[in-house]
Parts: sequence; C-alpha cells; structure tokens
Amino acid sequence: MTAAALLLAGLLAATPPAPAQVQVGVPGCADDVAVRASREAISFESRGRTIRAYHYVPRGVPNGAGLVMLHGGTGFEMNAILFDAHAIQLASRGYHVILPAYFDAARPDARRRTVTARAWRQAALDAVAELARRSDAAPGRIALWGYSRGAAVAAHAATAPGSGARSAILAAGGGSVEESVAGRDLSVLLLHARRDEAVPARATLGLAEDLRDAGAAVEVQALDFDGHQYDLPT
Repeated sequence: MTAAALLLAGLLAATPPAPAQVQVGVPGCADDVAVRASREAISFESRGRTIRAYHYVPRGVPNGAGLVMLHGGTGFEMNAILFDAHAIQLASRGYHVILPAYFDAARPDARRRTVTARAWRQAALDAVAELARRSDAAPGRIALWGYSRGAAVAAHAATAPGSGARSAILAAGGGSVEESVAGRDLSVLLLHARRDEAVPARATLGLAEDLRDAGAAVEVQALDFDGHQYDLPT
C-alpha cells in the first residue's frame, strides 16, 4: 500500500461513519479477523463537562467484557486515527470499546498538574460507567487501557478509591501511584519497548514497582521494538 493510501485510510478512520457504513483503519496484525463491528460518535458527562468519545459495538454476540482506551499526549483527534483499527478488531471479537477524549475534562496545564490529573482520572472512571450503561459489561469486566500519557491516567483510575477496575493495560507509561489497592483484585500488565526516547523503560519499571507496593498483581512485558510510537504490528 502506498504512503498516500495509508494516509487516506487513516483520515477515513477518523471520520465517524454513517450508521450503515463502517470505515476500517489500516490492519495491524496478521491474525486480524473479519470486521463485525460498528463505530459511533457519542458523548457523556464528567464533572459537568461534555466528553466526546467513540463507541465500538460488536455486531455479533458480545462477550460481556469491555475496554476503555485512553489516548496519549497528542490527543484524541490524532490517536483516534491510530487506535481505530485495533478498537474495530477488539469489537469484532466481542468487546465493547470506548475511546474517550479525556482532554475535554481539562486541557493539559503544567501549572495545575494535580487538578488536571484528577479531572482526567474522573473522565476515565466516568467512561467505564458510560460503557457499562451502553453494554452488557459489568464495571468489573471493563479494563482500562492506556498509551503513554493515557497509561498514567489508566493507572490513576484503576487505583482510585472506590474504583471497580480489576484490570489495566499500560503501554509506554511511567509515573507513580499513591493509593493502596490492598485487598482488591487488581491485575496490571505493563508493556515497554527496549528503548523509548519519550518514556524510558526504567520509568515503566518504576511504575510497576509502585503498583506492586500498592498491592496489585503486576506483569511486565518487554516488546521487540525500539521507540515510543509503536508500529502497527507491535
């Protein structure tokens, strides 16, 4: 496929389709399944703000589980293009998936890091509740998945007091957590490249240790890749 065709496919994937159509992003994996999912643009409320989102719905029988995908620092518009093919694949396998524009809760602001982080965390938790409302997935069967900055948001949401999350997947993420999850059944998978110019592997490993100390079950997987922006197969 030419570079122009790849770009066109990505741009089409970023545009919400008509109800009778599904635009599919660029395939990412050799074992991709036939598309049996639809995507719709939705919104929900978080702390009085409207959060835009895409909801990916299985066309076949849902498997009773869901996934909240949290974008990286480049924002919803850019990452929606990158994540679209993978969200379609997850929904085609029976998962309900929601991709929220959590920056709608608060724009990045270095002067108000704590307030901003709390707004993003709440937007992620409200996305879980919204997905549970729109699907047959119980909150305890909805995983939080985050990439880069979204990984930190997922970690904070999964460990938040009162969070019903039981699993999280953190890709290319760092930072720390302060809340204890002792007595909770929380499992976390962390993924990191061999070398990452934006979030070094040591930052991911440090977050893993924080999560273990907090009482979570933690697994770390090193990817056969160098860089922060993973290629499609990775």
